[in-house]
Amino acid sequence: MRVVVIGAGATGLGVAWDLALRGVDVVVVEAHEVGVGTSGRFHGLLHSGGRYLVTDPNAAQECYRENVLLRVIAPNAVVATGGYFVKKYGDDDNFERRWTHQAEALGVPIREVPPAELRQALPMLTPDIERAYWVPDGVLEGFRMLTMLVAAIQARGSRLLERTRAVGIRTESHRVTGVEVEGPDGHRTLDCDAVVNAAGPWAGLIAHDWGIDVKVQPSYGLMLIFANRRMDQVVNRLKLPSDGDIFVPHQEVVILGTTDVAQPCPDAPEPDRLEAIRLMSLGAELVPDLGSWRVLRGFNGVRPLYEPSGLTDDSRTVSRDFAVLNHGDRDGLAGAFSVLGGKWTTFRLMGEVLGDKLAESLDMRLPSRSADTVIEAHRTTQATSRRHPVDRGALLCECEGVYESDLDNETASQTQMRFGTWFSMGPCQGTFCAHRVLGRRSAAQFAQEMAWLRHEREHGLNVVGWGSNARLIALEQATKAQTLAEDLS
Repeated sequence: MRVVVIGAGATGLGVAWDLALRGVDVVVVEAHEVGVGTSGRFHGLLHSGGRYLVTDPNAAQECYRENVLLRVIAPNAVVATGGYFVKKYGDDDNFERRWTHQAEALGVPIREVPPAELRQALPMLTPDIERAYWVPDGVLEGFRMLTMLVAAIQARGSRLLERTRAVGIRTESHRVTGVEVEGPDGHRTLDCDAVVNAAGPWAGLIAHDWGIDVKVQPSYGLMLIFANRRMDQVVNRLKLPSDGDIFVPHQEVVILGTTDVAQPCPDAPEPDRLEAIRLMSLGAELVPDLGSWRVLRGFNGVRPLYEPSGLTDDSRTVSRDFAVLNHGDRDGLAGAFSVLGGKWTTFRLMGEVLGDKLAESLDMRLPSRSADTVIEAHRTTQATSRRHPVDRGALLCECEGVYESDLDNETASQTQMRFGTWFSMGPCQGTFCAHRVLGRRSAAQFAQEMAWLRHEREHGLNVVGWGSNARLIALEQATKAQTLAEDLS
């Protein structure tokens, strides 16, 4: 059986992984590069389910089960930090009662923490905390997991076509027979028995091209990245999910999130400085000294929420659960499926449910194996790319300790290099290392990639351009103006 999956984010790769384990021949089609959409723009939280105990209990149960499972099948991409939900004096007592009741009812483990224990673990938190609870939150290394998934599906004979756009489908007697794509190899048709729409925020547009109405509600959220890992556990505010109420330690940084703004289009908007200032103010309710923390950058990610009743102005009310649609049953287009909504934490479950529905539709006995198959680490992930021989060549990126030998794959895209080494993601935001790393490219490729990288880094720097960041922006602009082959337009 041959299946084309549209979208190479967490959902699409999770679907491809589950299908590949069932023996299906899979081709994943990605219009850009792996992880450039929603999956590369999240705060890194491996959900315990605690955040949704009151507002979305089904999503809470799914998150907790997958949290436990991912620690077993993908240990190289999970950091078991643990986390806390903290209630300030004056926060809603009724919400706390409902939250603890739901935790017990749904089987999500929580433990009340004495104030002295909390202060010892997180001394930077406000003393104005009435109660706190430990939860099994963690950190999901998204870039690493994406790299591991790509390697895993390719090792089983499936293919990934990046920079290849799905532009239509071919049908025969109301059944999908192929997907038309355009990419580096031109226009062609990929023959298949089924197609899966896993395009995240763009899923509604893909379905529209098929002549099908699927109501996806894009919702963007602003997040701020702080230099230095000043806390080692996740911190959530114990109240209804809202803006600026969660801190997530990730690698050597801490991420503060997140806003939730409904929008009509799937593309991430430019981050807004006033919104960043408001997010800082909200975060300071938990960390009073937040204003002294060095902000590296801000970025927006777009959630692909599924809203079957139509678009809404209040995306906080839309479920964080996922849906799998069989368009043969729903719309009369046999062999076409969509996977919508969900969380990074539930990507594997989404693949399993899709695989079950697809196998049932095609009357094939193909049991899922993704719940008990380890996703192996790959040598190009960040965890292993730095364990090279002593002679590592020239130092290219001081912030992240990237040497020439860490970039030994000359055919890797810029995104792949950044996922593998984190060059340009440290305190200088590529000011000094960009031309060293990209200078290994041809002249034409260097100019194109440098222009994109400078724009992308400036995109996040400008939104937090105060204090030391204002000086860094000036330095970056001066460096840019004096570096050969950079576009100054």
